[in-house]
Amino acid sequence: MKRTAALVGAVALCAVVLGWHAGMPARASVGQPRVENSLVGVQKRTATLENFRLESGQILPEVTLAYETYGQLASDGRNAILIAHGYTSNHHAAGRYSVTDARPGWWDRLIGPGKAIDTTRFFVVSSNMLGSCYGSTGPASLNPATGKPYGPQFPDITMPDIVTAQRDLLTHLGVSHLVAVGGPSMGGRQAFQWAVTFPDFMDGIVAVASSPKGLGKDTAVADLLQRLAGDPNWYGGWYYD
Repeated sequence: MKRTAALVGAVALCAVVLGWHAGMPARASVGQPRVENSLVGVQKRTATLENFRLESGQILPEVTLAYETYGQLASDGRNAILIAHGYTSNHHAAGRYSVTDARPGWWDRLIGPGKAIDTTRFFVVSSNMLGSCYGSTGPASLNPATGKPYGPQFPDITMPDIVTAQRDLLTHLGVSHLVAVGGPSMGGRQAFQWAVTFPDFMDGIVAVASSPKGLGKDTAVADLLQRLAGDPNWYGGWYYD
């Protein structure tokens, strides 16, 4: 609980102080959405990892990770950039699923042809982190042992677990080396963890509106968690049915 509360508190502080500048989506004009210089036809993808071992030693028989890719992977697998999202965000970092989408991905101003993260040069992978509610395995996922959602039985996961799952996803996609790992807020914390856990797999990190260590106390988050647990619909975490 302390580990989780500290992590949530750090991300909340970054969001309040810095206003999520790095993660703010580009604004669409009134009427027809702006699509110039923006990728169109982005595909939602998933990959499955088997027998994923957590830092605790516990093994998840099956882990699904949701992700998107932009650009083309070089033949040597060494032109990739990994994008990690913020705590309450998702992996839709750039482009649009269709030309009629009013809002592009949250870092569309940075990712695309001719932009700072140039998809004519780099193969960009935006991964939904392990434990997220946007398509990757988490508490709402079915526990293969019971056929029901994990709920409160979902194991505690750590930042090393999150980046190890990302590394396994990249290997699955044929990536042999990263140019960089980047992201805002908690995405930046994932980038810092990459520098510790897999320093030889990448050249550098781009941590935006983030820090390698959280600031402040757990009091505010602990109060929020207590309020959630006091909700009559909480049912001890078994609220998925």
